[in-house]
Amino acid sequence: MIALVIQARMGSTRLPGKVLREICGVPMLALLLSRLKDAKRIDAIVVATSTDKLDDAIAEFCARFGVACYRGSESDVLDRYYKAALPFNPDHVVRVTADCPLNHAEVVDFVVNEYINSGLDYFSNSNKEPDFLEDGFDVEVFSFAALEAAWKNACLLSEREHVTPYIKNSGHYTCGWKKYRADYHTKLSVDSPADFAAVTAIFEHFAPERQFGMADVLDLLAKKPEIQRLNSDSIINAGYAKSLKNDREIE
Repeated sequence: MIALVIQARMGSTRLPGKVLREICGVPMLALLLSRLKDAKRIDAIVVATSTDKLDDAIAEFCARFGVACYRGSESDVLDRYYKAALPFNPDHVVRVTADCPLNHAEVVDFVVNEYINSGLDYFSNSNKEPDFLEDGFDVEVFSFAALEAAWKNACLLSEREHVTPYIKNSGHYTCGWKKYRADYHTKLSVDSPADFAAVTAIFEHFAPERQFGMADVLDLLAKKPEIQRLNSDSIINAGYAKSLKNDREIE
C-alpha cells in the first residue's frame, strides 16, 4: 500500500496563504491534486496541515473537494506527517508539497518505480544538492518503517521541522537519487511572489490544459526564458538552510 501525503499550510512568511492562491481561477492545491490524480502507483492521498486557525481554510477545502485531511502540529512537521500517514497503514509513503503545483503524476510514478526497483529505503528525484534538484517537481519515497523510526528517534530541530533529514542523514538507511530529466535546472516551487509569477505564467501558457508534463515545461522555458527570469533571484531550499542555521537538539 502506497500513501501520498501532501504537506500544506497557510502560514508562509514570504507568501501568506500561498497554497490556496488562485492560478487561472483555481487554487494551487486543487491544481496539484488534479495533476496527481492519474498516478498509477498511488493508493491513497491525504493532505497534512496544522491545527493553526489559519489552516481552517485548508481543512475546509479538503472537506469541500472530498480529500482526506489530517491536522497536527504546526512546528513538528515530522510528527504531523507520520500521523497523517498512520491511519492508512502504508508500506511506503510518497512526499510532495503543496507549494509545487506543477508536480505531476508522471514524475511521481517514475520516482516510485525507481524506489521499488532499487530496494532502497529512500529514493528521490530531488532534495540533494547540488546534483539532484528538480525543484517544483520534488518527489520523495520512503518506507513507512523508516518514517516511523525517524518519528521516534529524530531529535534535532531541523529533523522535526522537515520530514526526511533523519532518514537521509542518520546513516541507518539506504538512499538513492535519480532525476526525471537530467537537463532540469530551475526553481519552480512557490515560495515568493516572484515564484508565484513564474508558475502562473506557465499555467497561463497551457490553459485550459492542466496535464502538461515536465518536458512541456522545459520546452516552454527554452522558448520563453523571460519566464524563468521572473524568479531568477529565488533560492532553492532556503527554508531548510534556515533550519540548519538555527539547529539545536530538542529536549
